[in-house]
Amino acid sequence: MARSDTLAKSSWMVTLASVAVVVAALYLAKGVLLPIIMAILFTFLLTPACNWLERRRVGRGPAVLITVVLTFAALGMIAWTAISQMSDLAPKLAEYQGNIEAKFKSLNDFAGSAIRKVTRTTKKIGASLGEPTAASQAAEAREHPYDVRVISTPPTPLEMFGGMFGTVLEGLASAGIVILLVLFFLFRREDLRDRFIRLVGQGQVTGTTQALNDAAERVARYLFTQFLINIAFGLFVTAGLYLIGIPNAILWGILTAVLKFIPYIGVWIAALAPVALSMAISTRWLEPMLALSVFVFLEFMVGNFIEPWLFGKHTGVSAVAILVAAVFWSWLWGGVGLLLATPLTVCLLVLGKHVPQLQFLYILLGNEPVFDMKTRVYQRLLAGDQEEAAEILDQIRKDHALVDIYDNVLIPVLYQSEKDFVRDEVESDRLEFIFQSIRDFVEDLGETERETQLKDTPAEASLLPGDDGPPVLPMSEPPRVLCVAASGAAEEIVSNMLAQLIELAGCEVRSLWMKTAADRANLNVGSDAELIYISAMPPGAITHARQIRRRLQGRFPKAKLVVGLWNFQGDVTQAASRLGSADSISTVSTLAAALHTVIARLGLEPVLESKPTNDSKHVLQMALK
Repeated sequence: MARSDTLAKSSWMVTLASVAVVVAALYLAKGVLLPIIMAILFTFLLTPACNWLERRRVGRGPAVLITVVLTFAALGMIAWTAISQMSDLAPKLAEYQGNIEAKFKSLNDFAGSAIRKVTRTTKKIGASLGEPTAASQAAEAREHPYDVRVISTPPTPLEMFGGMFGTVLEGLASAGIVILLVLFFLFRREDLRDRFIRLVGQGQVTGTTQALNDAAERVARYLFTQFLINIAFGLFVTAGLYLIGIPNAILWGILTAVLKFIPYIGVWIAALAPVALSMAISTRWLEPMLALSVFVFLEFMVGNFIEPWLFGKHTGVSAVAILVAAVFWSWLWGGVGLLLATPLTVCLLVLGKHVPQLQFLYILLGNEPVFDMKTRVYQRLLAGDQEEAAEILDQIRKDHALVDIYDNVLIPVLYQSEKDFVRDEVESDRLEFIFQSIRDFVEDLGETERETQLKDTPAEASLLPGDDGPPVLPMSEPPRVLCVAASGAAEEIVSNMLAQLIELAGCEVRSLWMKTAADRANLNVGSDAELIYISAMPPGAITHARQIRRRLQGRFPKAKLVVGLWNFQGDVTQAASRLGSADSISTVSTLAAALHTVIARLGLEPVLESKPTNDSKHVLQMALK
C-alpha cells in the first residue's frame, strides 16, 4: 500500500513538473510558436474548402492557391477598411471634446453635493500631506547637494524610421510567414499528417489518427461556425450603429467581429468604443443608451439562441474551462492568446481524451459529467445532501422507466454503500442515512408512478401494437405474490422496490423481512401465495437465499420460488445450481427480469367482449414494456 501511494505521488509530481516545463517553453518560444499555431488553425479552417475544390476536378495546386488567396485577400480588405476608418476618425476626436466635458459635468452634478464635499476634503488632506517640512527639506538637501540632469542624445534617422514603421513591418512579416506556412501545410497536408502520426503515435496508429481527426473536426467546425456568427454579428452592429448615427459604424462592426472570438467578454470590450463615441458626439443620453442596447440585444439573441443551436456540444469544453483558458492564454501570449484561447483549449481537450497520460485535461476542461448517475447519487448521499440526490433522480425519471432507476441507480448505490461499510470507509450513522434516504426515494417515486398511471389510463381498452385482433386482458385472478428479504436492510429495501413494482402491475403482494420476529410470525398469515421472491444481495447473497429457500419451500410447497441476486456480477446459472435443483426455483439478477416472471405467470389471454378494469390495464401496460 505504501509503495503504491509513493508511486502515485511521484507520478503526480512528474506530471506537474512536465506541465511546468511545457508552460515555460510556450512562454519562451512565443515568437516561434505563434505563427505556426496560427498557420495550423488556418489549415484546419481551409482544408474543407480545398477538399471541396479538389473533388470538383481542380488540382491540388490551384485549389490551395484559390483558397488561400481569396481568404487572405478578404482579410486584407477588412484590415485595410478598418485602418481607413480609424484614419478618418482620428482628426474628428478633438471636435467632440466639448460634448465629453458636458457629459462628465452632468454626471458630476447628478452625483450631488455630498460627493463634491468628500472630494474637496480629500484634496485638502492630500495637499496638507504633500507639503514638505523644514526638516525633510534639510535632509533632502544633505542627500542631494547637486542637481543631476540626464540629457539623451537625439535619435538617428534609422531609429526614427524603426520606431515609426517597426511595428507595421513586424506585423507584415508575421502575416507573410503565416501565409507561407498555410500554403506549405495545405500542399503537404497528407504527408505532414502521416509524419505527425508516426512521430507522436509511437506505434498507436488508430488512437493517434482518431485524436487528430477529432481535433481537426472540432476546431474546423468551431472556427468556421464562429467566423460566420461573428461576420453576421458585425454586420448587424454596423447597421444598428449606422441607424443611430454613430460615425464610422463599419469600423465598430469590424472590431466587434474580431473581438467576439474572445469568449464572453469580447463583445463588451468592443462595445466600449462606440458607446463612448456616442457620448462624445451627442449632448443627450439617448444615443449612448441606444448604442448599448444594440450590443445587449444582439448578444442576448446570439448567446441564448443562435450559438446553442449551431454549436450544441461540438467543442465539448465547459464554460468555466473557457474562462480559465482565456485568462491563461492571455497571460501567456497576450491579446493573440486571448483570441486563440478556445481553439487551443479544444486541442488540449482532444489530447486529454485520447492520450492516457493527459486524461486530467479531459476531466478539467470537458463539459461531460465525470461520474455516472449512480455515482453522482451515491456521492451526494455520502455528503449528506439528500435534496440534490433527489433532484438527480428527478432528472433521470424524465427519460427512464421506474424499474430502470431501481436496477441501474438505487440498487448499485445500496451495494456500494454496504461494500464501503464493510471496508470501514462509511460509518454506521452515514449508512443508516443512505438507507433511509433511499427508502424515501422509493416511496416518492412510487407515488409519482401511481399518479402518472391514473392520469394516463385510457378510458377504453387498447390493442397490442401492430395487432388488429381483439383486445387482450390478463386473467381475472392475478397471482398472490410474497416478497421476502433475506437478511440485511439493503435487501429489505430492494424487496420493497419489487413489491411496489408488482403492486403497480395490479397484483396482490406482501413484503416481509425475515430478520424481524414479527415478520417470521406473520409468514404463515395468508399462506396462499403462488409466487415468492427472495431478495438477496452480495456478498452473502447465495448463503442467505439458500437458508430462506429451505424455510419457505416447506411452508409453500406449491409456490413458484424466484431468487433475486441483486447486482450479482457472476454467472447467475451457476449461482442457481448452488441454491437448489428443484424445478420450482428460478434465479434473476434484476428487477426487470423479476417483473417478466410476473408477466409470464399472469398468462395473458384474449377476451372478446368484456372491458378491462383499471388494475388489468396496469398489467397490460407492464406487459407491453
